[in-house]
Amino acid sequence: VENGVRSKSSGINDDKALEGGETTFPRAITTENHDGIKIKPQSGKAVMFYNVLPDGNMDDLSQHAGEKVEKGVKYLANIFVWDPIIN
Repeated sequence: VENGVRSKSSGINDDKALEGGETTFPRAITTENHDGIKIKPQSGKAVMFYNVLPDGNMDDLSQHAGEKVEKGVKYLANIFVWDPIIN
């Protein structure tokens, strides 16, 4: 997308008998944990998160990665929402 920003990302999992393959957010914090979070894939479930802050700057806490799949096959459909840059 020209002159836009990917504001939201989501992924829908289709994983059966999967071990590993978590999505990790190493910079994310919660009230209980300040060392990042891991989200275990669940078949038919989706994860949605914002990539940018309300002011349009990138949100460093949205940095994420997929962990190694130890057993099974991970299928993931990504859905990205792009917002135009308005001057």
